[in-house]
Amino acid sequence: MTVNSKNSKVATIVGSVLLIVMALFHGSGINYVSDLMQQSNTASFLKEMIPILFAHPSIHLLGLSMLGIMTMNMGKEIRKVLYAIIALIVVDALVAFYLGSMIPGALLLVAAICFLIDGVQKKKQMLIEKKL
Repeated sequence: MTVNSKNSKVATIVGSVLLIVMALFHGSGINYVSDLMQQSNTASFLKEMIPILFAHPSIHLLGLSMLGIMTMNMGKEIRKVLYAIIALIVVDALVAFYLGSMIPGALLLVAAICFLIDGVQKKKQMLIEKKL
């Protein structure tokens, strides 16, 4: 049973697009971070490792976005996947707030809310289909 509603699709798309945009903005800073590391007097292994570690959040956000988009065609176990995505995004938002990045943290929370709206809509739709 695939559950689709217009509100669910819109929420999923908005949440996924927010994650993609944030991943692209974050990833665009890799050259800046690489240059800063090369100019610093840190150990050589850090000069190689930090830019790679800097790229990881971008990859993480892209993966969560793709997983969110994949939920649009899932069956009744969809809410478990959506809630896992929400939990990961909220953790990312908390890390952003901890690092003092208020705007990215707020955008991550908006994306999490979008996926939460999708989960609630899916639950409502499943309950309606169960009654029929």
